[in-house]
Amino acid sequence: MVSTQGGVDIEEVAANNLEAIAREGVDPAFGLHHYQARRAVYGAGVSREVASDVASVLSALYDLWESRDATEAEINPLMVTGNDEVVAADAVMNIDDDALFRQPDLEAMETDSYGDDLERKAGEYGFDYVRLEGDVGIIGNGAGLVMTTLDLVDYYGGEPANFLDIGGGAKADRVSNALDMVFSDPNVEAVVFNIFGGITRGDEVARGINEALESFDEIPKKVVVRLAGTNAEEGMEILNTDLVDVESTLEDAVERAVENAEEAST
Repeated sequence: MVSTQGGVDIEEVAANNLEAIAREGVDPAFGLHHYQARRAVYGAGVSREVASDVASVLSALYDLWESRDATEAEINPLMVTGNDEVVAADAVMNIDDDALFRQPDLEAMETDSYGDDLERKAGEYGFDYVRLEGDVGIIGNGAGLVMTTLDLVDYYGGEPANFLDIGGGAKADRVSNALDMVFSDPNVEAVVFNIFGGITRGDEVARGINEALESFDEIPKKVVVRLAGTNAEEGMEILNTDLVDVESTLEDAVERAVENAEEAST
């Protein structure tokens, strides 16, 4: 995609002035042909004086995206000087985490990109984690399930402290690491654990929760657990209910966690 409306979010341009964006489809088997780059550049209305140079930059950007296993590559803005020189004033490239083993030089740079110690710890544990500004810690398996939990926290008047997806098939040690992550956030006042078992087994999750909480002389924050799906009944029997609150539905679990956070903050 090419647009002369640089320096702004491309999503905003697409919403307000779709015609300002020129698009060119690329067959990854053949790559971006130079004629396609030129067509996109001319379609966006780039002046003829610099169109060839801009097309060359676009071709280089595509080659970089392909060779570096990128999921996204963007130059915004691409600047034209008074002498008609084309300069990449700012650029962003996101790399596919699953392809980092093929990009050792980029993998070595990954730790430098962490925003804080919690994000670094999430990277070490291999979690999909985003820190937010609320006080209700959220742990779940699957991005959709975690997002639903975030929405329910907001619905019941709370504020999510994080997005933490432990993924499918999580074993006890991974569950224990997730609790360590959330407890490490000083903003967290309460935790809700939402697991729907498919390949993730409820009994493994329960063991992980027990292992993590039994290591404390005093539980740092109240934890509410909702287990459903594979081996959920076995998990409920294993859970140490002296250490956690258990709810049978997601709504009840979230509502209780929000209440726990409100009580802890008063």
